[in-house]
Amino acid sequence: MDNRRLLFAFFLSLLVFVIWSMLFPPTPPVQPEREPTTVDQAASPDRAGPGDEATPTTEQPAGADEIDLTTTEAPPGEADGVVREPVLPPIVAVSEQSVVVTTGRAVAEFTNRGAQLVRYSLDEHLDEEGAGLNLIRARGNDLYPFALLENGRSSALNGVYFVGEQGTDDEGMPVVTFRYRGPAGEATKTFRWRPHGFIDVEIEAPDAATWSVLLGPGITDQENQSGYGQQVTRAVGYRRGGETELIEADDTDEDVVLGLSGLEWVTLEDNFFLNAVIPDSGLNEVRVRPVFERPAAEQGRPRFLPIDTSADTDDLTRELLVVLRADGDATTFRAFFGAKKYSELAALPYGLEQTVRWGFLEFLAKPLYIILEWTHDTIVPNWGWAIVLVTILIKLLFFPLTHKSQMSMGRMQELNPKVQAIRQKFRSKLRDKQGRPNIEAQQQMNQEIMAVYKSAGVNPASGCFPILLQMPVFFAFYRLLLTAVELRGAEWILWIHDLSIPDPYFILPLLMGATSLAMQRMMPSSPDAMQRRIMQIMPIAFTAFAFYFPAGLVLYWLTNNLLTTGQQALINRMRAGQQSAEAVSR
Repeated sequence: MDNRRLLFAFFLSLLVFVIWSMLFPPTPPVQPEREPTTVDQAASPDRAGPGDEATPTTEQPAGADEIDLTTTEAPPGEADGVVREPVLPPIVAVSEQSVVVTTGRAVAEFTNRGAQLVRYSLDEHLDEEGAGLNLIRARGNDLYPFALLENGRSSALNGVYFVGEQGTDDEGMPVVTFRYRGPAGEATKTFRWRPHGFIDVEIEAPDAATWSVLLGPGITDQENQSGYGQQVTRAVGYRRGGETELIEADDTDEDVVLGLSGLEWVTLEDNFFLNAVIPDSGLNEVRVRPVFERPAAEQGRPRFLPIDTSADTDDLTRELLVVLRADGDATTFRAFFGAKKYSELAALPYGLEQTVRWGFLEFLAKPLYIILEWTHDTIVPNWGWAIVLVTILIKLLFFPLTHKSQMSMGRMQELNPKVQAIRQKFRSKLRDKQGRPNIEAQQQMNQEIMAVYKSAGVNPASGCFPILLQMPVFFAFYRLLLTAVELRGAEWILWIHDLSIPDPYFILPLLMGATSLAMQRMMPSSPDAMQRRIMQIMPIAFTAFAFYFPAGLVLYWLTNNLLTTGQQALINRMRAGQQSAEAVSR
């Protein structure tokens, strides 16, 4: 039986997989500077959220194209051309100030100018400069999270100075309240920290008519996630009735409106991190809007542009913003800014662990993650060595198949002279005088070759099956490395400082290629010339692909090669001893 089709399918599938995963990162933004004042607190457990049904609609309602993220520069009180005269005494700060809350797991920084969140840095996850990773995208002249929109445009409240107050609740958790009353209107924003990084948000805007709260656009700067740009997917996710859906930035050209009926949560997310909102009360709808993003934040210029802008957008990436439309004078919801750590999210009652997206190989990727996490937590506190140990376990599980395959390939090599004799016998009969293939002769030749293999108890396809069976594990490992935030920035040894991005010096791919060539030379060669050529090319091609693979995946592959080489060396020694014994007995 001819294995060429199986080998070609294997080779082409890997080629398609690699090309699909290669994208390009943008250029770094400028982060605004502010003077911080700090409040330190620690954090820890939690409560549940809502749930069930209704479907999203894609539409452009009246006023939808009026959404404008640019910070209002009009004098306070001139929102929509109406000057609001306060009846009660004004509450206005005299200058811009920052309010910083430190919880032990993150640092949140607000500006009292519009009471907006300008920074949320995670202590456990670092950017390329070694500082806490900031989940709030640099904006330039655009609005930040928790800014207000009125009738689709930036509210005048975003340009005035709120009075900020800091304190703690009865459980010792931080509470920050911003109040403003003046010519621009009246508003109060209260942020109460809960355990596990959640924030209860209450916003009151009694003077506003049709108003909304902005979340996003953007989560993290790609430039602060060095090496991840080609792998990161920007999207909005939501859950309804226990089922999750994903709206990807690159696939969306129009607004998507999510009704509140049964909506459990909505998220701005990438592979590793998310900003989530769990609705509570006072919301009418959630609108997801695509925008274009300039490559860097510049003071005085908007960074996010409408999708229908007339500007040249060929080189601009797409991003999504989320707008929470209020229903009444006040709205409350629970917000979460953090990492998509599966084990932690699964322990909470919201179902946010479903934002860890394992792909179509979830049935393999999730168990691999659980085993890998257990190995790291209980055996060796190093993710690289944990990958090595899990690879050994996988090799043991596949050992019966690979052993049978290698033994079968050895017997095929012994039968090669008989097979070549049959091929030689039919060589002149495979084509007629006009050069056309002789199907009947080819079938007869294949039947005689299969008879030789069958008499020796050899299956010629057995050499391919173990490789094909292990490919889903390979792809599941790849998905795990692009999804599990625990492996982001995880060191192994020496030069490998991040197992989830490619080896910067290509040492692991070259070692993997060398072991692949060594393993190939040790194994019996195929009797078919085409198969031999393919097998000779594959190690070189796979080495080139491995330059773009995460270092953790290449480590898995390298470890598997070393184990297979050792297994083949043992089989070769056993076969040599067996042949020597047979020669003596003769």
